[in-house]
Amino acid sequence: MKAAPTLFWHTTPLHYVPYLLVTGCLYSQDELRAQNLPLSPRRTAERRDRKLKLSRFIHLSFTPQTPLLADKRTKGYPHVLLAFDAALAALPDAALMPYNAKSWRHREDFAPIYDSAAKAALIEAWRTGRYPSAELLIETTLPLSPHGVSLHLASEEEAAWLRGLMETLNLPVPISVSVSPEIFPQSQALDLSPHQAYAEQCREAGQLLPPPDLPFD
Repeated sequence: MKAAPTLFWHTTPLHYVPYLLVTGCLYSQDELRAQNLPLSPRRTAERRDRKLKLSRFIHLSFTPQTPLLADKRTKGYPHVLLAFDAALAALPDAALMPYNAKSWRHREDFAPIYDSAAKAALIEAWRTGRYPSAELLIETTLPLSPHGVSLHLASEEEAAWLRGLMETLNLPVPISVSVSPEIFPQSQALDLSPHQAYAEQCREAGQLLPPPDLPFD
């Protein structure tokens, strides 16, 4: 039997990370549109989440290695993992869902669960092997402080790109950064030349520019 989650995980494209670190927050699809932020939701998820009335949530997984992460890195799209502490699940405005939105289920199966006893029961069921794709849902925004624990990258090359950009622009990194290849699915070496070109543009401008328009879905 698995232990209860001690961390919850969010997957995001590498080229969005500097902007997210500076703003110190993750945003739901609805909030991205409402604030006209320079980030785009995944096209493959956007329509599905709207249909299921889940677009107001940030989605976090119970484990780091998810089909979403494997799919993106296998396709050559650099993605990272943000880890959040387990206390998030106990917040009254946090919800659990037994399946991720990509699962082919009845619409009623995707109703967010807020009741504390029902949330505890779902976590216990997950520990026994049920609901392997269960998610934690946070509405609207998720600040990195106080519940953000760490940022994980799959390679030294990706970490060097991020550190170099943030240090050159003298920007704070409000969360610990780790190179953790063991929690990422195996994939081929990824092409970071578009990321390097973006970093050079930021250096020339002397400021962090909006994230580049790179494919990630």
